Amino acid sequence: MRIGCDIVAIARVRRALERTSAFPNFLTEAEYALFVTKHGERQAEWLAGRFAAKEAVIKAMHGIRELTLSEVEILADEQGAPFCTLPGVQVSIAHEREYAIAYALVEANGLK
Repeated sequence: MRIGCDIVAIARVRRALERTSAFPNFLTEAEYALFVTKHGERQAEWLAGRFAAKEAVIKAMHGIRELTLSEVEILADEQGAPFCTLPGVQVSIAHEREYAIAYALVEANGLK
């Protein structure tokens, strides 16, 4: 089993969103569809969490398979819990005040 972790300052994401209205190029189309349903501060929180989760997956996959942010897709189940669409990869995202943190767990026989 492999673990990856990443933390993102929500203020950095908020500032980036204020500087540009361009599509965040690391989101898939399905992720972008979720992103536009968020408003105000929740949009920055959500995006910070997704960025952290993608980075955590990339770290957990290091040495197994090289991935880019746009190759890692983090969606939400019916209850709103995040999940990674890559087989054998699990993610968890949490927000606390100014930060979003994410962990990724890759099964030993995970993605090749």
